Amino acid sequence: MEESFVNSIMKDLNSNLAVNKRTIEQMMDSGDHTYRTRDGSVVEIPEEQLEFLWGVCDDRQRISLRLPIYVSTDIGGEGAAWKVDGCVEAPVVAAILGKRLHRDDYIRLYHPDLKDLRAKIPDCVMIVFTP
Repeated sequence: MEESFVNSIMKDLNSNLAVNKRTIEQMMDSGDHTYRTRDGSVVEIPEEQLEFLWGVCDDRQRISLRLPIYVSTDIGGEGAAWKVDGCVEAPVVAAILGKRLHRDDYIRLYHPDLKDLRAKIPDCVMIVFTP
């Protein structure tokens, strides 16, 4: 019973997750800078944020980086933290923040890091809550 309650809460917290993620290259080429969320909302990414990301990414990352970038809760360490997983996403976030990767596909973020990331690309980042 308790597990289903937690799952229900997580589902509600994550109702804003993107339904279909497209690459930054697809968004730039098509001129459609939007994505739809599970709750039916449409999020438009301003051109400036896409251009900023485009400048951070290399050619391989441009064809692979799907937006929005998910930042999830990280319960694996001491204290509260956030993380970005993915062999494309983590290096891009590390470059934006000027931080080193913990592994090739993982970067741990603390609150000031998340605040900086959201200040630079607020519509390209989505928070995911995990138990």
